[in-house]
Formats: sequence, C-alpha cells, structure tokens
Amino acid sequence: MLHKSFFTAIVFLFLSTSLFSQKRIKIPVLDYGSVDEFVLKLKPEQCVNIDTLAAVISREFDRPHFRFRAAFRWVTENIMYDIKNKRHPQKSNSNANEVFKNKTALAEGYANILNAICAKMNITCLSVNGYLRQNEFPGTKIKKPNHIWNTVKLYDKWYLMDVMMASGYFENGDKIFTKRFTERYFALHPRQVILTHLPLNGNRQYLDTIVDKNTFLRYPKVYDFFFDNGIYALRPADGVIPVFKGLKKRFYFKSMDSLAIGKIEIRDGKKSEKIQNTFTQVDSLLYFDYVFESNKKRTLDVFVDGLPLCTYSIVPDKKKKRLED
Repeated sequence: MLHKSFFTAIVFLFLSTSLFSQKRIKIPVLDYGSVDEFVLKLKPEQCVNIDTLAAVISREFDRPHFRFRAAFRWVTENIMYDIKNKRHPQKSNSNANEVFKNKTALAEGYANILNAICAKMNITCLSVNGYLRQNEFPGTKIKKPNHIWNTVKLYDKWYLMDVMMASGYFENGDKIFTKRFTERYFALHPRQVILTHLPLNGNRQYLDTIVDKNTFLRYPKVYDFFFDNGIYALRPADGVIPVFKGLKKRFYFKSMDSLAIGKIEIRDGKKSEKIQNTFTQVDSLLYFDYVFESNKKRTLDVFVDGLPLCTYSIVPDKKKKRLED
C-alpha cells in the first residue's frame, strides 16, 4: 500500500520511564527532487491565485504526498517572512488570499496559506498553535504562545510541518530573515520536534505521553546536529542540572541510525575552552561521564565532532548545600 512506502513506522522502546520511551517512528527521506523542480519552474500565469495554483499542482501530481510537497515548497519559495511586522503581528497579513497577493506573512499567514492550498486539493491540513523555543536556554520562561505551524493528514496519518521555519532563518538577533529552504522542517519527527515546538493541544504532539509546558521549557537547548543526524533521545532530559563540586553525571543520546562519532567535547562555562571527553558508543547509543569541578551557575555545551549538539543550564544544588551547612 502507498502509505507504507510514504512513512514507515518502526516501534522501538527505549528508557521505560521517560518521555523518550515513546514509539520510535522512522521517517525515511523520500526523493522529492522532481516535485521541487516542477514547483521552482512554475510561471506567473500558473500561479494567479490559490485556485489556479492548486489546479496546476493537482493536474501534475495524483498522489497526495506529492501534491502536499508541491504546495509546501511553493510557499517556502514564494512567501517572504514579514520581518518589519515581527513585533506587530496585528499589522501583518494572515488571510490566505492576502498572503498570496502580497507574498509576505508571519507564522499564522504561512500556516493559513498552506492550509488553503491543501483544502483546494482535498488534503486536510490544519494550523497548530503553541510555543517555539529557538534561542532560549533551559528554564527560560515563555509567557504566551509565540508560533503557529501545521499538521497534515496523509494516508490516515498525521504529520507535523513548519513551513515558515522551512522558508529561511533569522540572523543578527532576529533582525534579518534570510531566505533558504531547510528540509528539516518537512515531516518533523515527533520525538525531535517536541524539544522546540509545544502545541497547545497536547494531542497534536503525537506522543504516547503528553509533555507539559514546564517540562518543555526545561529541555536542553538543541542545535542543527541534533536534527540533522536523527538524534531523538537526550539524557538528562531535564536541561537544568543542579550540581555540587565533584558530582559525576552521565550523559547519553541515541540516534535513529548508527553514527560514526570521532570525539565528544565539553565546554563548561561560556568563556571556557572545549575539553575532549572520553565516551562509549554501542551501535546508535552513545554515553559519557562528566565530573563537575564547581557548583557555580553557568552553561554546559556538548559538542560532537566539533559541532554543537546541546546546551544545559547548570545551577547550584541547594539540597546538597543545605546538607553541608
């Protein structure tokens, strides 16, 4: 059946008592090259409005996942982030037809236009409201929902997509938005995306155990290496680590496929030098121990082969201090 060739679900149990004991869903990379090429070559007369665009895509592709990919790529290629209204979202276009006309939008507008194109092709695509962590360290508060992304139903299964984030990236303290397609935000893995995206509706997490806001805000901060290499488990899962001098802590992570790791480095404190750390790797599981030399408040960065994997917030262990006093 077609849905089996689209996304293959593989059940794997790991760590029986945490978020990361959820089902492992293997999302294979499909070749969308011909679909992307078609979209990038569309002429203006083929994209007069949402109706004509949807009709052109539908005539070219008969399978829902190809149609959806075409709609997704058209939006990432043709809609520009409305950087001037980032602080004033009420002034930005959110109506799908207005977004199509003006070619600018914030997150809500990106989600709405993708929903609208899909609706014309009889594909169910909905907006997901929630919280987005980008540059926040573990434990940083986010008071209000600050992002909107999509969930699409294909072959009776739901998948998470972030068309705005796939369109480009922020620079210079979020003052500049550079247009560049990022594959990472197409078909987001539930066990990866939960570290950066928290839906208000817990059912849209697509996990066995619903993650609450407090747990989400305390997750380690993760970087490109985490997503690009299929890392789906980090321990400690709590990104805020209470420590005392001499504390020995074990860290580990697991990937969907075996990785050939050359070195693990630790930067204990923002101004500290990176120190190479010994580690053990068994297939797709890697772990290492680290001894904390002080209980000062700081950050701890983990690097894999020179690339940042994650950041933890280190705080003094108050319980230990009370015992010592």
